Amino acid sequence: MNLSLTMQTISINLPDTLGDFVRQQSAEHGIDDYFETMLRERQREQARTRLEAELIKGIESGFGEPITPEYWAKKREKLQQHLDHNE
Repeated sequence: MNLSLTMQTISINLPDTLGDFVRQQSAEHGIDDYFETMLRERQREQARTRLEAELIKGIESGFGEPITPEYWAKKREKLQQHLDHNE
C-alpha cells in the first residue's frame, strides 16, 4: 500500500512578535512538526466542539425511546412496508 501525501507551501504574514515566537518554536521543534501539530490540535478542538454541540442537542431533545427488540421489529416492519409500497 503506497500512501503518498502531497504537500503545499503556504506563505503567511505575521506581526513581529508572533514571527519571533514561531521562529523560536520551529527552532525547538522543527517548523513542519510545529505547524502540523498545531493544526491537528485545532482540528481536534473543532471536532470536539461539534461533538459537544450534537450531544447537547440530544440531551435537550428530551428522553428518547428505549431500544428494545420490539423497537427493532417496528423499524423492520416500517421499512418493509416502505419497500413494498415502492416496488
